[in-house]
Amino acid sequence: MNKGQQRRAEVLERLSSGGMSRSEAELLLGIGDRQLSRLLAAHRLRGIASAVHGNTGRVPANKTDGGVVDAIVSLVGEGGKYHGFNVCHVLDLLKENEMIMIGRSTLDRLLRQEHIIKSANRAKQVRRKRRERCAAEGKMLQIDGSFHAWLEGRGPKMCLVGAVDDATSKIVCAIFRPTEDQAGYLMLLRGIATNHGIPESIYHDRHTILLSPKAATIDDELAGREPQSQFQRVVSELGIVSIPAGSPQAKGRIEHTWGTLQDRLVKEMRLARISTMEQANLFLADFVCSYNKRFGQEAADPQTAWVKMEPQTDIAYYFSAKESRVVRADHTIAWLGQTLQILPSAREKSLAGTSIDVHVTPEGELFLYDGKRRLEYHKITSPPKQTADRKPAARTSKPRPENLAKRRAWLFAKPAA
Repeated sequence: MNKGQQRRAEVLERLSSGGMSRSEAELLLGIGDRQLSRLLAAHRLRGIASAVHGNTGRVPANKTDGGVVDAIVSLVGEGGKYHGFNVCHVLDLLKENEMIMIGRSTLDRLLRQEHIIKSANRAKQVRRKRRERCAAEGKMLQIDGSFHAWLEGRGPKMCLVGAVDDATSKIVCAIFRPTEDQAGYLMLLRGIATNHGIPESIYHDRHTILLSPKAATIDDELAGREPQSQFQRVVSELGIVSIPAGSPQAKGRIEHTWGTLQDRLVKEMRLARISTMEQANLFLADFVCSYNKRFGQEAADPQTAWVKMEPQTDIAYYFSAKESRVVRADHTIAWLGQTLQILPSAREKSLAGTSIDVHVTPEGELFLYDGKRRLEYHKITSPPKQTADRKPAARTSKPRPENLAKRRAWLFAKPAA
């Protein structure tokens, strides 16, 4: 079965078992009540096999005869008398001279399948239009990562992850990372929020860190949710609009910034003799200030769109990766081979059997949350296990004679008749 047939079979299975209502099944399959009744009746009669269309595997009644196809290939193929003729010309000649009646679209398809003619690779024209800048600072940020020989071989390879304000072309935040990773983007977003505020929207490419490639499952469709990466979840919880770009040209502001930095920043770090990522990040802070003074512009609207974070905001709750765990009866959870004990003083009710969230910050700090309430915990250290290669202690005493006699009598006893 193909994916569509598998999906239909799963929906019908859930509907038959009572795990889904008829209205939900109609919505997922895109059919009406009468058609659903027909599919459900066939499913009860033939099971999963009913999801496969009855014509699957059958030879079409209007399929072109194999002999006709061979004759056309010999006439139009390399060495044939009609080789090099266009499709419409061949169609007329086959009809007049060879008495072969065939449709033009069918002939075109057959010749392409036999690689006698090739499709014209016409590049699709893309008509672009310059997008005006946003009016206010903080209304839109363009974020991206740039791999480059930033240290020119003096140090490790690095990726510069940064954000540029669309209204002013100023670098809002930037950080060097070993690679373009999830932790780097979370640190970037955290730096933006704590130093400037929460932006109204972000413009980014379709990297899997920023846009989940997973397809929605049936449960996702019923719940009305889309698969999200950790970064998408954080952006959604902060109320930021996420806009994926369709091309690099759409993020022209930050692409131009990378070009300038790959020229100026590289040379200035060479003058400063920067050779490590730690030194580069320290140097980057002063460089960004001078860059913004030189290349930054004034926004059309002096009123910014930044939303300031409350002073009591739990930074670790928002700017971290999150996974769920079920609490055991003894109020412990398992996490990456460790056992974490939730302290009794940190809970007002029993959490056994409920799901809590484990938040991991970009630096690797671990926090437990029941909703938005932080839970206190400690790690349980298990006793050291005995090594398997330890040899058993040598036996010093010999078995007693009476025990040996009983053992021999049992081993050599004759079976009862």
